[in-house]
Amino acid sequence: MRFVLVVAALILFAAAAKAEKVKIPWKGDYAHNSEDNYSPENKYKSGRSKSFSNGAPEEGGRIQRDGFLEAELMKPRGVSGAVPYVILMHGCSGLSPPVVRWAREKAQLFLDQGYGVLILDSFRTRNVKEVCGSANYHWGWRRAEDAYSALDYLIDRKLAKPDDVFVMGRSNGGTAAVMIADASQVRGHPNRFAAIFAVSPGCAGLTKSRAGIPLVMFVGEKDNANDPKVCKEIDTASNAPVQIVEFKGMYHGYEDKGPAYTFHGWHMEHNAGADKETMDRALALIKSRNFQRGIEYR
Repeated sequence: MRFVLVVAALILFAAAAKAEKVKIPWKGDYAHNSEDNYSPENKYKSGRSKSFSNGAPEEGGRIQRDGFLEAELMKPRGVSGAVPYVILMHGCSGLSPPVVRWAREKAQLFLDQGYGVLILDSFRTRNVKEVCGSANYHWGWRRAEDAYSALDYLIDRKLAKPDDVFVMGRSNGGTAAVMIADASQVRGHPNRFAAIFAVSPGCAGLTKSRAGIPLVMFVGEKDNANDPKVCKEIDTASNAPVQIVEFKGMYHGYEDKGPAYTFHGWHMEHNAGADKETMDRALALIKSRNFQRGIEYR
């Protein structure tokens, strides 16, 4: 039943957004990555892997050096040549029906402003259903390389100009987004992102991270999936600008329309105001590139 719902949602999404399905060659052979495969003892370190599939339990222990990712590519109407792009990254449940709805709505907002959109699927070609549970930094690091592979794809095919591509990731995709902005990741790749937007990320273990590109985090005060207090321990004064926007009284999943529910023990509740402000702020910053530092309470 879940498979039918996911397929139906993806078909509806592709039809509504006139998306082109693309295959993105995955790249991971960088000095900051390791030859180590997954093991319970090194599951976090091995997230920085040179292998597309490195034996994690969620991928059935499969080890595969090379691979590709699937994505939905959307271009703004009436525009030719290279345009700014936004890469959208799903959370721990993959492109489930609520996440597809989120991606469709956000994609249309970006398209209406003249930006291309790429919906990146980190799970399908790895045969992964989900990576939910305790904060999963193994998959955060793995998915950071997914995003850089997508960045290279957009630039190599002259769909986007260098330093004109942005990332917006939610939940586990937000954790990956924080890692994408890490200075070691930025230094290790030939292309760089213009800025990163992380929605409800997990930050435990990342408080000593230093951003190499502008990073904006949107967190809910009452998020019991990814504690916002930890994100607020990240140094916002050093290196590239880091800004944290905390929404008072908001929970995990505030960007998903619908009634409140519980998922893996986490309270999920939509808030239209926080959802709208997240998008308004992201769009304004993409246009102005006037990134700020510090913590802001809303």
